[in-house]
Amino acid sequence: MIFKQLFDQTSGTYTYLLADEDSRQALLIDSVFEQYERDLSLIRELELNLLACLETHCHADHV
Repeated sequence: MIFKQLFDQTSGTYTYLLADEDSRQALLIDSVFEQYERDLSLIRELELNLLACLETHCHADHV
């Protein structure tokens, strides 16, 4: 299991990246729109396949 916690200083919120090491399939949880380049860069760096972006609660800055 791959787990990354990413902090957005501006909004004070966390984004989480979860992935299976074998299948390389990943989920992005509570992503911040302004951080999409950071998130995509990490996904590419780790050679993951993004399956979905999930929201656990509403924020105006989440994707």
